[in-house]
Amino acid sequence: MATTLRLDTALYGSAVLLDRLLGLLLLPLLARAIDRTDYGAWTQTAVAASVLMPLVLFAFSTTIVRSFSGSGGGALRPRFFGRLGAVALGLFALCAVLLLAWRDSVAEVVYGVPAAQALIVPLLLLLAADAGTEFAMAWLRSLGRMGLVAGALALRSALRYGAVLLLVGGGGRPLVEWLTTFAVVQAALALAVLVGTWLWLRRDVEATPPSAAEPTLAELLAFSAPLVLLALFTSVNAYVDRFLLVQVLGLDAVAVYAAAVSLCSLPSVFYSVLGFTLFPLLARHWNDQRPDEAARLTTLALQVFLFLCLPVSLLIALAGPLLLPLLTTAEYRAAPAVFALLSLSVTAFGLYQIMLYALLLDGRSRQVLLLAMAAAAVNLILNLLLAPRLGATGAATAAAASNALMVVLAARLARRAMPWRFPWQRLWPITWRAAVAALPLGGWLLAASAPTSWLAFCAMLAVCTALYLGLDLVRAGSIARTLIPRRAVA
Repeated sequence: MATTLRLDTALYGSAVLLDRLLGLLLLPLLARAIDRTDYGAWTQTAVAASVLMPLVLFAFSTTIVRSFSGSGGGALRPRFFGRLGAVALGLFALCAVLLLAWRDSVAEVVYGVPAAQALIVPLLLLLAADAGTEFAMAWLRSLGRMGLVAGALALRSALRYGAVLLLVGGGGRPLVEWLTTFAVVQAALALAVLVGTWLWLRRDVEATPPSAAEPTLAELLAFSAPLVLLALFTSVNAYVDRFLLVQVLGLDAVAVYAAAVSLCSLPSVFYSVLGFTLFPLLARHWNDQRPDEAARLTTLALQVFLFLCLPVSLLIALAGPLLLPLLTTAEYRAAPAVFALLSLSVTAFGLYQIMLYALLLDGRSRQVLLLAMAAAAVNLILNLLLAPRLGATGAATAAAASNALMVVLAARLARRAMPWRFPWQRLWPITWRAAVAALPLGGWLLAASAPTSWLAFCAMLAVCTALYLGLDLVRAGSIARTLIPRRAVA
């Protein structure tokens, strides 16, 4: 089981890492090829698609993995692929009609100006592409085909970067002239992935026995309904600052803030990968009445996440003000507090996301929904109070505070769901080792009187990484050793 989890995590992690690296390459490419207003509109398009995703996909990604994982899916998977797909398609059609009917108002909310209504059609195409891909990936996860998932995600990442490179590599083209073509390419790939997944599900029917109990469509929709609200409020919590900043400060300011968020969000790859492979395994333990094993895996996942995330977040918090202009242009500058607060926000959200899986398996979706609503309300109130006065720093403060609140409340709920306590004693040593390892970088940045080169920064990064790994490896309970396959160690 451990070997399978390692292999699945490695496969999916490689695909997500490729996606993040190519996304990081997109940042300097787009920042240099298009002006700040268009870059702000580009990020707002992606944000709007993410907010609409729960309404279109109806949280089917979680429902599919929970209900059809394991060997009992058999003929149920292709059958419900069509049923759930038809529901999602109908919801997308309704969403498209509403957005097109009120395109002026939608453009005002998303982009801050009604004149941006020409971007609504590519927004819908990107929404369809993302929803289709996520729907297909959920079915492949239920089969345990992480290799196929990784391959599809890697292909999507490469095609996304390649399409942008071909369309705007030379620079000078306005966003409205090429975004539709980009969206059509992404939608075509999503359609191909959906067809391939359907064929694979049909092939798998003969290899698996029929399930003893068939869920009804009504039962699946009833399970998904509260998750839709949960995802919606989670999106509000994550993106309310963008929609407020675009109204208060305009697309130029949103472009800088979004670029800072992109840089600080790099550690999100760790909780994305862990959660993607952890949830199906937790579901199996939960269905087999093994809550102790689920609690152990949750604790281990938190340790691994913080071990990987915290040093990266600290490095970005310290070096972000230097890195962002180097990655983009001199116009993209944000206050040091923005990077520190956004890094804290990403770390806190990752801790919450890992605990969330146990809460969902225990059927605490209503309590989780109330938690997400509370966090979204806190975020909105703080943004209304702070963003107009402090700009990006105020928005980052609101994000950090709301995500920290979710961690505290989720930890209390998790104690009721399983025999578990938040592992403070195991996590504090990781924190101090990351802080010690970051000291050389902090001292170097304080001593630097001018922007440095990439070579010098990479050299200092290597020093900090070696120090961090050294501090961990000398311990008997080294986390780094647990991540290395035993055969490789032997």
